[in-house]
Order: sequence, then C-alpha cells, then structure tokens
Amino acid sequence: MEPLVSVVTITYNHEPYIAKCIEGVLMQKVDFPMEFIIAEDCSTDGTRAICEEYAKRFPELIHLMTSDSNIGYNPNELRAMKAARGKYIAYCEGDDYWTDPEKLQKQVNFLESHPDYSVCFHRCRHLNVGNDTFFDDLCGPLFNADDDDPVDVTLDMFFGKWITQPLTMVLRTECYDFSLYEKYRHFRDMHQIYHLLKAGKVCIFPFDGGVRTVHDGGLASKLSEPEQCNNGVEIAEELYRANKDIPTKR
Repeated sequence: MEPLVSVVTITYNHEPYIAKCIEGVLMQKVDFPMEFIIAEDCSTDGTRAICEEYAKRFPELIHLMTSDSNIGYNPNELRAMKAARGKYIAYCEGDDYWTDPEKLQKQVNFLESHPDYSVCFHRCRHLNVGNDTFFDDLCGPLFNADDDDPVDVTLDMFFGKWITQPLTMVLRTECYDFSLYEKYRHFRDMHQIYHLLKAGKVCIFPFDGGVRTVHDGGLASKLSEPEQCNNGVEIAEELYRANKDIPTKR
C-alpha cells in the first residue's frame, strides 16, 4: 500500500538524540499508511548503529538510507525528500523530536480537507541542552487562549518574525520544488518555507507538538557568532535577490 505520509529524518552525529527522534515518530497514532525515511550521512559516532537497530525492528515502516562517505547536509536531505512516496511529507531532523502522538493525524486531516494549503505548522519548544532548560517559541500572541483553530501565515508574518521550525512541518509533496537545491548556493529552511508560502496557503496550529534541540553539535553552532551573523546575511540576501517580493520593512 502506498503511504499517505512520508516522514523524513536526516541525521549526522546525533547519537545522544536520534533514538528520541525515532521514538517520536513511532508513537504517532494515525489511521493512514505511512513510511519513515531516515537518511544517515556516515556519522562518526554511534548514530548509524542506533538507526540500523530500529530499521531491523520496524522493517515495514523504516527505510534507512546510508552513505559510504559524508555527502553533506543538502545532498543528504535531497535524496531523502526525493525518496518520499507520500502525498505529504513530514520532516524532523535527527536531533529534534515530536511530543504529541496525534500531531501527524491533526495536520494531515487539515490538509486533506483544505487542498489550497501547501503546508501547515504547529508550535514547539526549544531545549538548550547545555543548561537543560526549555524556552518558548514566542508564538503565543498569534492565538486566542481558548481557540484550537490554526492561524494563516503570510509573507510579512514569516519574515517579520521567525515563527516556525522544520520539525513542525507537514507539506504537500506536489508543492515541493526539488530544483531549489540547485537554484540557491545557501539553500536552507528559510528558502524552503518561502517557496511553500508562494505555492499555496500556509497556517500554524496552536498546539505544541515537538521540541527543537539546541546543542553544540548543531549546524549553526559549529560557526562562531560573527560567522553565524554573516552566514545569515548571505542567506537572506541571496533569497531577496532571487525573489523581489520579500518584505524589506517591518
């Protein structure tokens, strides 16, 4: 049976985190067929062994992709996304995890009944591993306290304040442009989400469905603070040069 949803996880040197990520997918309560694609990029720690153990335990669900050498973040992500067979793709990097067992069902139900939406998100928390503290995603003001309905996301909202993280995404596969990996030198989730905003309507749910982990082994944390700032400027400038409709004033 073809999956309705493909869950995609990319992972590299996530030994302390990958089991929790995988467990967050396995606990999902859904009434549709799904597949779980894990793309492991030749880690130098125990990440691959953990992934292989789960793949052996759940062979009908988990498709493990491996590398003989490290191919890098974007090529690893691209091969996993291209392998997805589902009508929808849910995304969770190997150092993040889901906490709501009905997360996928809620988002897929919405997308099935709202074909004009290209992607939907939900709220999440952030965990600083260094001091073991959680901090808020600061999206509370977008919602009414007793309302479970999602709020539409506009370009102004997205660029005015970073309101989501990749681990919260469920996207419509037909709206995903695989050529973007070649179009941009610095392809990141900012580009991905921007083009999904252009492909259809977008919304964010008020429920808290997962945790983004902030740690020293993360992609951004490998850069110094000035390097992170410069990298962020380069990414934003490249996106603006290619797409002139991006808001420049807040």
